Amino acid sequence: MIDNSFSKTWCEVFLRDVPETETRRDIEFVQRHLPRSEYSRLLDVACGNGRHARSLAAAGYDVLGVDRSPELIAEAARSADRTRFQVLDMCHVSRLEGTFDGILNLWHSFGFHDAATNQAVLEAWHAKLRPRGRAILDVYNRHHTITRPALERTERGGVSIETRRAWRGPRLSLELWYDGALGDRFDWHIYAPEELQAACRGAGFDVLLTCAWFDEAIPASAAHARMQLLLERR
Repeated sequence: MIDNSFSKTWCEVFLRDVPETETRRDIEFVQRHLPRSEYSRLLDVACGNGRHARSLAAAGYDVLGVDRSPELIAEAARSADRTRFQVLDMCHVSRLEGTFDGILNLWHSFGFHDAATNQAVLEAWHAKLRPRGRAILDVYNRHHTITRPALERTERGGVSIETRRAWRGPRLSLELWYDGALGDRFDWHIYAPEELQAACRGAGFDVLLTCAWFDEAIPASAAHARMQLLLERR
């Protein structure tokens, strides 16, 4: 069974060089829809090395970042100022005390489990929000991802990357080969917009917005790799 862990090479190739402009765009979207005056207490689920959590803390939010990777949490904590970090799998957020005004799950970090567990994760997030609390999901759009080639070769950060894709219904199995050697294997459920909207409603959320690239004016469609859902707890 694939556990969807990220290798050190993946972190170096994909995580370390995210442009600051991209992080700023994401944070500004959060600030528009979860203004600090109403949504000051945030839970950043699958926070990675904390790039979003740190920026939000600098903007005055009270942020707890959780990730299942001890290495990434240790890295996040080393550079943290007013941010708290904790090793915790997204399946176990119910173990946290209290509730939050908002929950963030950014950079396509949802869908790694089977459909029933993914639904349970959404329900657990719903339970950790205060009434009318909000959540933001940022994920791949299946309508776009399914159009990508089965074999793709690129180069990033001086590393030659071969991406191999295979589909089983809505699940994508993906292998990343770095300089000719197998480095990472992932397997996750890639949602279509209408499918994820239905799952979120089933978990007790209202879907306030679905868009692409953190731009309210761009509808989620096959033309765009990623989509964002703004949710509110009923």
